[in-house]
Amino acid sequence: MTIKILQASGQDTNQSTAAATSNFKLRTSNFILFFLLASLVQSQTLSIATARSQAEGSTVTVRGIVTNGAELGKIRYMQDGSAGIAAFPGTGSATGFEAGVKLGDSIEVTGKLLVFNQLLEISPILSYKIIAPSQPLPVPKPVSLGDLNESLEGQLLSVSCTDFNTNGTFINAGTFGVTDGGGHLSDIYLRSGHPLLGTTIPVAPVRLVAILSQYDDDFQLLPRTTADFVAAPCFFYENQPEQGDIQQNSFLLNWRTNAASTAKIRYGTTPALGNEVNESSHVPSHTFQLNGLQPGTIYWVQIVSERDGEQILSEKRPFATRSASSGQIKVFFNHSIDLAAANGLQPDGQSFQAVLAETLARINAAQQTIDVAMYNVNRNDLIAALKSAHQRGVRVRYVGASATENYALDPPPPFGFILGNANSLMHDKFMIVDAALPDKTWVMSGSMNWTNSNMTDDYNNTLFIQDQSLARTYTLEFEEMFGSMGNQPDLSKARFGAAKHDNTPHRFVIGGRPVESWFSPSDQVTRRITDALKTAQKEVLFALFVFTKEEQAEAIVQAHVNGAKTRGMIDDTSIGSEYDYLLGNFVQVQPHPASAILHHKYAVVDAGQNLSDPTVVTGSHNWTFTAETANDENTLVIHDANIATLFKAEFEKRWSENTTSTVQPNRNTGVYISPNPAGNETFVKGLVRGSVSVRDVSGKEWLYEIMHSSGTTRLDAGILPPGSYFASIQTPDGVVTLPFQKI
Repeated sequence: MTIKILQASGQDTNQSTAAATSNFKLRTSNFILFFLLASLVQSQTLSIATARSQAEGSTVTVRGIVTNGAELGKIRYMQDGSAGIAAFPGTGSATGFEAGVKLGDSIEVTGKLLVFNQLLEISPILSYKIIAPSQPLPVPKPVSLGDLNESLEGQLLSVSCTDFNTNGTFINAGTFGVTDGGGHLSDIYLRSGHPLLGTTIPVAPVRLVAILSQYDDDFQLLPRTTADFVAAPCFFYENQPEQGDIQQNSFLLNWRTNAASTAKIRYGTTPALGNEVNESSHVPSHTFQLNGLQPGTIYWVQIVSERDGEQILSEKRPFATRSASSGQIKVFFNHSIDLAAANGLQPDGQSFQAVLAETLARINAAQQTIDVAMYNVNRNDLIAALKSAHQRGVRVRYVGASATENYALDPPPPFGFILGNANSLMHDKFMIVDAALPDKTWVMSGSMNWTNSNMTDDYNNTLFIQDQSLARTYTLEFEEMFGSMGNQPDLSKARFGAAKHDNTPHRFVIGGRPVESWFSPSDQVTRRITDALKTAQKEVLFALFVFTKEEQAEAIVQAHVNGAKTRGMIDDTSIGSEYDYLLGNFVQVQPHPASAILHHKYAVVDAGQNLSDPTVVTGSHNWTFTAETANDENTLVIHDANIATLFKAEFEKRWSENTTSTVQPNRNTGVYISPNPAGNETFVKGLVRGSVSVRDVSGKEWLYEIMHSSGTTRLDAGILPPGSYFASIQTPDGVVTLPFQKI
């Protein structure tokens, strides 16, 4: 082309040829320069932390100190000031690596990133060089076994007060369980031919030094020699840091070590922390107020405790400040409640139309973001609203369950979505709107799926909560499943079910109310629900789709034994249900008729008892083993008298409907009420064990008594207005309902 242009301009042919030659040389020179620059960039030495963030298959060059020798086989672990990584001389690697690279060598390695059984390695090793031999090793990083995560993979760690779970000798290669002073569990791994094989397992607790590796989804600690079992006095956290006195710009931290210690508090808005303050009190129990914080913000906190020159690190935990949001909580039921039991309160809606209208209103009002995690959706109107929000510039993201049909997501929507947890259930039902806007953000939670039957027929509850701290917390959970903080999911980083971490704040003050947030299966939600049930002083009510967990059943029975009124409804009382156990222990429990599913998952504790702690537990979490260990679930524990009263009113409506439609025959013909009609007193006779609840025709409870072993139980009918009543008597054989009159 250049020659033609030059010829067209009438210049000499020799001149044009010379110009073309010159231009070719220039282009060739530029190409060579570009190639050299590209090669330089590709071979640029990276920090190990940066290298670990590159895609699998990338070629990287890193430098670091080697932290093991031949005792771990061919592999060498190396670390710099930022992170650690494994280097393995697999097929295609440069020769001599295994024999030539020794403990303490400072080396440079170039190779490709490979993930082998979840362990990130540089393999094959394309080239390496020893920069300097016999260098000082990195100081082992103090951690607890509860801290182990991929960011520590490949690093030399130190775990204080480590006990081995077996005694004797390291006989065979394999894993050996260990426990730290905080009760956290993990494994060490010894390969075949390891020098520790045949040595005695430490009897007393030791400070364990080891390299963190990984095999599949399990972390493994790799000690090298007996020198990695350091005899040292136990120093550990008896209580990990907990949060108190939550304010917009501060909160308290409380923790305890087993011996007097000083501490540093490291904190920041990401797990990288970045800020540090000192707590110089030389005591075991510490209370420290962290000041200068921002409202509605999640802060990660880690305590570094020190005693006699030894440091231990607490778990790294996220805590939220109180937000500048209104804290309004809207309560919706998709069926009517018993307003007579609501003490003058009204829910924000008691029909499916009201719930649907509020959901659409929140979607349509979104300004920046909408994140939805929903087990099942077949309502096109809700997905159409999300599509419209996406079209007007709102970032919309969606997580659904791969184990169910999501008809409204077919054809695939234009926004980012992912279907997950194929092994169990992505069973969440929540939505987050505008988490970055303190006065606009809302969190939707509860038991309702976005399906026609679940919204119109089945019994459900839905909450809308205006709080930024909670919204940002739910966003953390959402993005763990989504695998990304961006618009599109990242399948390689998405975590569902048992792969998830306990990485969200749990305690909040929302509109002046204490609120707890828990996610399954990472947060031991069964324990949290059970803890709430154990606070009961006067009453426990529960309405559940399915109930198979012993812990909650035992807590309810104990509440009954302690004198609390206990009533509940369970929809599915098939094999494995706690229904028979509760019934046999005189808890008033009923199956629910099959005309529509009782899809709730709630408990109400001490509603109307303001001297106690009126509490509601609700969310997506059925009280089952699978919900606890495998499903993705969300649960709220709300400490609020008014909300507890509204849920009690919902329960009373369902109970009255259920009782009148499912009265069981009197299988104990000796049970009767006398006198009937009653004056100021009457008696239930002919029953040795059980309890009796007296209600009027509206379902309002007037009396509750534990039956006496004498077979005669007095009812104080003097407090009853004249009229018709039902005595619902709970027996080991079922519910016996006897009508009587008060005159």
